[in-house]
Amino acid sequence: MRRNLIIYLVFITVVVAGCSTYSSNPIGSSYHNLTAHYNAYFIANERMKEIETSLYEGFQWNYNKVLPIYVPVDSNDAKSLEEQINDCVEKASIAIQRHEGSRWEDDSYVLVGKARYYALEYADAIETFKYVNKEGEDDDARHEALIELIKTFVDFNEINNAIVVSDFLKKEDLSSKNRRELSMARAYLYQKRDDLDQLVKHLVEAEALMNRGQERARIDFIIGQVYQQLGFEAEAYNYYQSCLKNGPEYELEFYTKLNMAQVSELTSSGDVKKIRKYFRKLLKDTKNKEYKDKIYYEMANFELKQGNLNEAIGFYKESVQTSVNNQRQKAYSYLKLGQIYYDSLKNFELAQAYYDSTVTSMPKDEDGYEKIKQRQEVLDDFVKQITIIRTNDSLISLSNLPSDSLMALATSVAEEEAAKEEEKRKKEERRKENIARNSSFDTNSGDLIGTNPVSGATWYFYSSSALGRGASEFKRLWGDRPLEDNWRRSTKSGADAVAQSTKSETETLDASETTEDNIQGRIDELIASVPKSQDQIDQMLGEVEVALYELGNIYNFQLEEKSNAIQTFESLLIRFPNSEYEAEVLYQLYLLYKDGNESLAQQKAAILKEKFPDSIYSKLIDNPRYREDSQLLTEKLKKVYTRAYELYNSEEYALSQSILDSALQASADNNFKDNLALLRVLNIGKQEGQYKYQYELNNFIKNYPDSDLLTYAQSLLKASEDYQINLYNSAKAKFVEYFDQRHYIVIVYPNKDDLSQGITTDLDEFIKSKNLGLTTGNLILDETNALVLINDFPGKSSAKNFLKLMQAEISFSDKYKGEKIYTFAITEDNFNIFYQTRDVNAYLNFFDKHYK
Repeated sequence: MRRNLIIYLVFITVVVAGCSTYSSNPIGSSYHNLTAHYNAYFIANERMKEIETSLYEGFQWNYNKVLPIYVPVDSNDAKSLEEQINDCVEKASIAIQRHEGSRWEDDSYVLVGKARYYALEYADAIETFKYVNKEGEDDDARHEALIELIKTFVDFNEINNAIVVSDFLKKEDLSSKNRRELSMARAYLYQKRDDLDQLVKHLVEAEALMNRGQERARIDFIIGQVYQQLGFEAEAYNYYQSCLKNGPEYELEFYTKLNMAQVSELTSSGDVKKIRKYFRKLLKDTKNKEYKDKIYYEMANFELKQGNLNEAIGFYKESVQTSVNNQRQKAYSYLKLGQIYYDSLKNFELAQAYYDSTVTSMPKDEDGYEKIKQRQEVLDDFVKQITIIRTNDSLISLSNLPSDSLMALATSVAEEEAAKEEEKRKKEERRKENIARNSSFDTNSGDLIGTNPVSGATWYFYSSSALGRGASEFKRLWGDRPLEDNWRRSTKSGADAVAQSTKSETETLDASETTEDNIQGRIDELIASVPKSQDQIDQMLGEVEVALYELGNIYNFQLEEKSNAIQTFESLLIRFPNSEYEAEVLYQLYLLYKDGNESLAQQKAAILKEKFPDSIYSKLIDNPRYREDSQLLTEKLKKVYTRAYELYNSEEYALSQSILDSALQASADNNFKDNLALLRVLNIGKQEGQYKYQYELNNFIKNYPDSDLLTYAQSLLKASEDYQINLYNSAKAKFVEYFDQRHYIVIVYPNKDDLSQGITTDLDEFIKSKNLGLTTGNLILDETNALVLINDFPGKSSAKNFLKLMQAEISFSDKYKGEKIYTFAITEDNFNIFYQTRDVNAYLNFFDKHYK
């Protein structure tokens, strides 16, 4: 009471003094300073400490990476801390509003800005810190606000603004605390920019201004990590030592000791043994039970550094086995194993298994996760193709076995699989029992009597550790016996024994029957998978062909295993000599051999150009820049097409066709030329008759069989033919006796694929042998007949001469016995009539009368 009275009198004295000093303010600035400081500001500042402590304690520190200088804040954090943040802002606002002009006004604004920062309201935080800098009267508060502004700009991805503020503060006279915090903020800026040199420089400056304690220990650890990454192991060791001297938390102490083992200078084999002994000591320490996975991981890293690959693999596996709660650490161990089997041992199937486990275990926020996922997907595809090849080849080979041999083999495989599965099940049961046994008692307890949740109780059965030890001791003496009457008797008699025996036999019989059913099911499955017909074998071989092609590409482009790619592609060509992938595979082999075996490269090139002279791969051999050149040509042709299409829409068909003809004649082969060719046909269709239109459409279909426009061209041809059939199917033929005009030669034949192919080939070879420069085209005449049109001849006599020459060398009636094939010359006008009426006999009579 006396003490409270003294404080009260002091307070009254301060208030009175304040009133007498500031006559303009009846209450006085001292009152505002005192109440703002120890009421609203004090509470707001305590809330800020709670926020920062909560963030620190809730963050999952990843000691395998350089620790963040400041604890990262995400939306989940902001949401969970919303109440404390709002309370901090509210209390700081009271200090500002009710005690305007007090010494703590600027500091209260700084708290508001920090609260906005932790709420992820960066724009509001920036405006608050800027306000303090502009309006604040306390230089220390202004400087603190600017330091917080640097952090906010960095997290708001306004790095240039952060640098400007940092440069400004270089000119300011800062307090020791603000110099320390500025160095920390600059270090944070460079950490975000992955500039390790500048990061460590500013952290060292900050560390020199820190008092001894856990925060300095954490910064020492970060400095050690950075120096270790930069390769300055002696400096790293010194800062790790400094970390230990500053009393770090146990987890940080543990990881510091592990890192010290990594950077210890090894000058002899004795030093290596010393490090190994140190690791074993860490393993034996009961305090490190939950860190065993990390210890084994570092032991593996150490052995890997010494070049002991097998030992490293063993320790990485131990790390995985001992990892219980730390999924991130388990993922690191899986990843290391995957990298070893991928990069060093080139065992891609095992690498796939470990990369698959890595992706399953690794949190998605881990740096490099996407690249790891990509490699895992590549390896998944690799294993898929390998599995298809091996499985299908094995099943195809089994199809040649007699049925009894196949049954015996399937039975053996199924029984072996069942035995392995049973052993795996028993092993898992033993593992679970060991875990349960180990967790049932506390190895650190020395008493049989523990503490009961009920206050003051000390009875034996309230102690879980004592119960665990008792149960373990019971099992050691008596075995795993059920709680029942006569439990001591190992051999029961009477009804108990009979009941127990019957129950045991029933369970054994049920289990046996289930196992036999599973084995039989597996046998049936294996036999069913073996192909039994040639169609099934062909289907499996097709799958093998595709898998070899895909596997070769994976080796070549994804895994960069050139020798394996060559071997796979060569196997594909040998096993499937007429593969649809042959042209591309030959080109890839050409490129693969080019660096090391020029003669084989040229051999593959010669085969490619001989078998596939018009393929893009042959063109790439002659011109490696073919794709680039073709793309440039495509761009030019697109411009020509745009202009020609505009003219076509304006009904200027002749000019449009002229532009297209010039472009088609002047341009080399290109995948866009078909667009120009079809537009040219459309122009012809607008200017000339239906027969010419159909003739050109047939030529387009013949010349561009792989075009994306093929289906469209076929639909145009069908529509034109249907139109003519409907319009002229009842017309009567009346041919014109005017012969001083352009002529064609026509061969009419039954519409059969073999005749169409044969007659067209015969004509093309004949025309080529005579070097006549004529062209041919196919047209459908009616439902049963087709025709070949040879054009064109300037008059009647030249057409008759060609017909006589052709008939002298090609006798279609002899070559295609039994087929009705008619050959005749015809004028352009009469062909229009003939093609409209489809009356072959009428024109043959006209032909006999005027041409023979």
